[in-house]
Amino acid sequence: MLLIKAVSALIIPLVSATCVPWTTGGTCTATSASCTFYNCLEGKSNCGPTGYALGYALPFCNAITAVSSSLSANGQAWYSNTKYCLQDALATEAECQTSCSDIYTNAFASHVPCYTSSGFCSLSGHDLKIFFQVVGVNGTVSNDGLALFGAVLQQCVSLYQSGSVSGGWVEWLVKTLDGDI
Repeated sequence: MLLIKAVSALIIPLVSATCVPWTTGGTCTATSASCTFYNCLEGKSNCGPTGYALGYALPFCNAITAVSSSLSANGQAWYSNTKYCLQDALATEAECQTSCSDIYTNAFASHVPCYTSSGFCSLSGHDLKIFFQVVGVNGTVSNDGLALFGAVLQQCVSLYQSGSVSGGWVEWLVKTLDGDI
């Protein structure tokens, strides 16, 4: 969890002296226990069904929570840490008045570091299958979602090449792309 907090600290913009607090709702608290953070953020931002909180984060969070007991212990730890990291990365947006487009942009900017620092690159094939089934069922495969997936893959390959990640699906991918398989 310490690594997740460090990653979140790197991707959260500094709260400036010009922060104008939201006038509605209480404090939105990041938690790995639930997806309610996104309801809280929506209650403040009112971005609606096409905004990040209701249009992307909450449906995906709820869907993977529903199947999280099917994940391996490693997969459950990844999901718990990632869920917290993604919510924590939006702490500024939950505290200070932020436009819907900035919430969306800042949220997507947090995905790659949150996914990879939490161990996405080390997930088993079983866990990846569950993850991609959820992504497909919930229609979260958008242009932004595809770009995100490409960036996550690129980061996993970089981590593999640097020796930070070994074996598993990333090794298979690298060897396949290199023509070694």
